[in-house]
Amino acid sequence: MSPLMVANAWRRSAARDGRVSVLMMVEPTIKSWRSAEQWLLGSMALALGAVAGIWLLLGPAPTAAPHFIAIALLVASVAASLIMMGLVGRTHRQMEAVLEGRVSAEARAIETLRHSEAQWKEVFEHNPVMYFMVDETGTVLSVNTFGAAQLGYSVSELLGKSVLKVFPAEEQRVAQSNVAVCLENIGQTHSWEICKVRKDGSTLWVRENAKAVRRLDGRLIVLIACEDITERKRAENALRQSEMYLAEAQRLSHTGSFGWRVASGEIIWSEETFRIFGFKKAPSIKHATVIQRIHPDDRARVQRTIDRASSDGKDFAHGYRLLMPDGSIKHVHAAAHAVRDASDGIEFVGAVTDITARKHAEMELHEAQATLAHVTRVTALGELAASIAHEVNQPLAAVATNAAACRRWLDREPPDLKEARGTVESIIKDGHRAGEVIQRVRALVNKATDQKAALHINDVINEVISLVQHELLSHQVSLRLELSPELPLVVADRIQLQQVILNLVINGIEAMQPVTDRPRELVIRTGQDDIRQIMVTVKDCGVGLATANADRLFDAFFTTKSGGMGMGLSICRSIIGAHGGRLSASGNAGPGATFQFTLPSNQEGAP
Repeated sequence: MSPLMVANAWRRSAARDGRVSVLMMVEPTIKSWRSAEQWLLGSMALALGAVAGIWLLLGPAPTAAPHFIAIALLVASVAASLIMMGLVGRTHRQMEAVLEGRVSAEARAIETLRHSEAQWKEVFEHNPVMYFMVDETGTVLSVNTFGAAQLGYSVSELLGKSVLKVFPAEEQRVAQSNVAVCLENIGQTHSWEICKVRKDGSTLWVRENAKAVRRLDGRLIVLIACEDITERKRAENALRQSEMYLAEAQRLSHTGSFGWRVASGEIIWSEETFRIFGFKKAPSIKHATVIQRIHPDDRARVQRTIDRASSDGKDFAHGYRLLMPDGSIKHVHAAAHAVRDASDGIEFVGAVTDITARKHAEMELHEAQATLAHVTRVTALGELAASIAHEVNQPLAAVATNAAACRRWLDREPPDLKEARGTVESIIKDGHRAGEVIQRVRALVNKATDQKAALHINDVINEVISLVQHELLSHQVSLRLELSPELPLVVADRIQLQQVILNLVINGIEAMQPVTDRPRELVIRTGQDDIRQIMVTVKDCGVGLATANADRLFDAFFTTKSGGMGMGLSICRSIIGAHGGRLSASGNAGPGATFQFTLPSNQEGAP
């Protein structure tokens, strides 16, 4: 039985005993008052008779007849007795009313106590909390019905048994230790979380609040209230497992997460973020500490990005380098999303990725692409050997002819210096023309690093056309140029753009080679699109694009030519992509195909 039930039983017994004692006291009291009343009346009557007799014998002689005096005395005694009886009756009734009131009050108190006991018993038995009372040895003295049912037992199966029965073997030593702590600190409440085992072998987690108290007989008992926290434990374990998975995923992907509270400046990092930056794990980190780890050449740019984000409260993304303590360089990319906290302040939640390996791979890929692009250019020039020779031979032949003419003008008597001077100027012009052709060929042949500069796209196109004039003539292809005269400059590598345009022109010429039933015309057009980007279009009227090949046209090693390597268009797309543009192909409404690429304009350098 629980301490509460013991106390209630004691109170109920005491109340019941009190009521009986009150009833036993009231009934003799009422009887004694009635006997006292009779005794008092008899005593009064006897006393009056005695007084009357003494007065008749010893008193003066009466003036009236003796019987008259006796009657008067009798009447007087009766009146006195009636008066006394009335006083005694009223007192008796008052006493009865008081006693009955006490009895009713005791009865109501007992009924209230009984009702209260029933309520508390209901609460104790069915409260969704397990209650145990154990002695110093751990024997169960009391357990509520709900607690026993939660463990799969009946109350009788647990009473008198060791409380260790409801703990798994690995938790029994801990349970004994917990009870011992309570017994050593009598009256103090202790709390802990522990696992219990049901009758069917399943487990549940509980939070126990326990306190040792001393009973009236001096024995120590421990009162224990147990709250089922199994679901909370499962949620905590699931969260812990999820965090473990997330940490492992971040480690494998070299991506850490972070949070940044703008108002306080507090920065919270995940374990992987600390690893990326090379710091020891801590609850938070200072902004100045992070900035010091950034490469000196990137600090100002990163600080500008952070300042703009904190003032605008907008998402941001940027890449930068880290200078590690050992002198090595890391490349990272960070992206953050702005959210509002409970106080309407700005917080950024984001991720930072170590892209060092990717950067190295990109550099190696770029070097490989550059090598392949160089090979492609040399191959294209090999195919254009006849055109190049023609372009060089033309000015050289003109130089020889003009030189002979100049000599004739000088051999005259007198020498015709004016004509000779004109032919010399033609020689110089043709020499420059031949030199420019050789210079362009050498530039295409040389394997040089990227050299981006502001340039006019129309100039690049004209330079390429000078190399393919003979190729156009030999394949009977007419060229139509529709070059917009007022275009902004573009920041690009001249040689790489020449390679792209040269490749597209040669492809257009080859696509029209099978055409015999219509004129072969190649159109090169420049202009700007809706968002002010530079746009270059090369349109032919050849065999067109097969629908089945449209999606694979720019794939490496895919070609529709019998002797092609399948790298030309792939390299062209890579070059345009590296310049921030896009290369696409589409079929014409009529015969042929159109290749088009866009480049971002350099508006600051526009004419």
